[in-house]
Amino acid sequence: GHTVTLSLFPEILPKPTVTPNQTLVLENGTFTLTCNSSPSAETVLWLRDGSSFAPSERVVLSPDNRTLTVLGVTRGDAGTYQCEVRNPVSTNRSEPSTVTVAYGPDSAKIDQSGSITLGSPLTLTCVADSVPAPSYRWVLDGTDTKETGSSLTFNSITQDHQGTYTCQAHNPITNLTASASVAVRLSESGTRKCPTWGRGTAEAGARCRGSQGWVWGGQAMGCQQRSGDPWAMVSLYWVPSLSWSVLLLSRPRHCGGPDWG
Repeated sequence: GHTVTLSLFPEILPKPTVTPNQTLVLENGTFTLTCNSSPSAETVLWLRDGSSFAPSERVVLSPDNRTLTVLGVTRGDAGTYQCEVRNPVSTNRSEPSTVTVAYGPDSAKIDQSGSITLGSPLTLTCVADSVPAPSYRWVLDGTDTKETGSSLTFNSITQDHQGTYTCQAHNPITNLTASASVAVRLSESGTRKCPTWGRGTAEAGARCRGSQGWVWGGQAMGCQQRSGDPWAMVSLYWVPSLSWSVLLLSRPRHCGGPDWG
C-alpha cells in the first residue's frame, strides 16, 4: 500500500470589507459596523483613523470581534474605520468606512469686518460650528431679508442699513437652530469742519446733521434737508447789518462736536 500525506496550510486571506461603508449618526446616538471576512481569519482587529483602539463601556465588540458597536456617540468618534484580519500566513486590511457624526449648532456668533460709518463697506459673517454645515437666514428688525449665505455684505453703508441683524443657523439633520444678533448703528458724532468765512462773502456752504441747524443770537438759521443724504446742505445768507465779525460763527451751536472750530 501507499501512504499519502496531506499538508493543510491556512489560506492567504482576501481583503475584508466593512459594512456599511458610509455612516451618518447623530451625536449621542449608536452605530454598528460589521467586518466581513474569510472564516479562516483567526484574528480580527479594528482601527480608527489608522490606529487601533481598545473596547470600553461605549465601544463594544462581539465575541468574534467581527461586529463593532459604539454607544453614546461623541464628536470624537467621527473618522474612518477599518478591520484587519490575520492568520499565520497573511494579514489584510479593509478599505476605510467613513463615520460622520452630526451635531450642532450649539451657538452662533456674528463677526464684523469693516466699520459702521456712513459710506464704508461692512461685512457681517455668521459663525456656527455644525456638521453638516448649517443653512442660514438673516433677519433685520424681525423681517426676513431673504439672504441665505453665511455672510451679509454692504458695499456702502447708508442710513437704510441701520437696525438689528439676526443670523439663524439651522442644521437639517439635528434640527437644531442657533441665533446671534448685532446692532448696526451709524455714529451720531460729527467730524466735519465748519466753513471758513472771508471778507465780502455773500454766501457760504456748510453741512449739518439731519434736522439740526445753525444758531445765531439764539435764533435758528435755515437748514435744507436733501432727501436720502444724512448730511443736509445749509444755506447761510449774509446779514447786511452785520460786519465781517461774522467770523464768530466759526463755532456755532448744533454744528458738530467739541472739535469743531
